[in-house]
Amino acid sequence: MKKVLFAICFLFGAAAVVNAQDTTSQDRSQTQQYRDQDDDKDRQAISVADLPSSVRDQLQGQDYTGWTVANAYKKEKDGQTMYLVELKNGNETKKVKFDALGNKIKEKDKKDHGGQ
Repeated sequence: MKKVLFAICFLFGAAAVVNAQDTTSQDRSQTQQYRDQDDDKDRQAISVADLPSSVRDQLQGQDYTGWTVANAYKKEKDGQTMYLVELKNGNETKKVKFDALGNKIKEKDKKDHGGQ
């Protein structure tokens, strides 16, 4: 009887260990996903020619040598106009957010993993 009780306790303990997970990393990625979706709302696609000259000057600068503009977007937020530019360089992609004066607000690098 003791062996059976011990075996049952062992199985419950093993099941608890197997199911123990760190959920904080999953919560962070979901939060980041929602934040990215919020950034994508209310933006309109524009051509590179429609970007302000200050933003185009930044893109032609030394920081973005070798990068080409894949997409450009305009967004109004809190009474300010912002521009999101998606850049490509080989297998790498980068999103850069500028204000109307050409000041970089945010930059996000992302490597293309071939559809993975």
